[in-house]
Amino acid sequence: MGPENRRRATRVAVVAVASLEARGALNNNNQGMGSVRNLSRTVIGLETCQPPIKGQGVILRLSLGDEIIELATRATRVERQGDSHFYQVGLDWSDCTAAELSLLDEVLGAMADEPTLG
Repeated sequence: MGPENRRRATRVAVVAVASLEARGALNNNNQGMGSVRNLSRTVIGLETCQPPIKGQGVILRLSLGDEIIELATRATRVERQGDSHFYQVGLDWSDCTAAELSLLDEVLGAMADEPTLG
């Protein structure tokens, strides 16, 4: 890794669907759906047209295969994509419980054994 790469963990490309539920009363629309782009042991990257506010707590329900995993996350990056209504969102889950992280480790382990779709 070069000095320009500040990532704390290796990211894995993923194709999955996620639902987001923003916590608190910071925005009127507190629920949304998103397309997962990548994930790592500390963060998930997704695209949505209903983003949370940076710093906001988000309950993430991640659908991978036959499982739905619920994680407590925090929005660390929210970037609008040009003039579109889509946003790239980074959700940090490093503060999840040990049980939540254990589920995540299982998913990452299973994904490491699968071929990448091109």
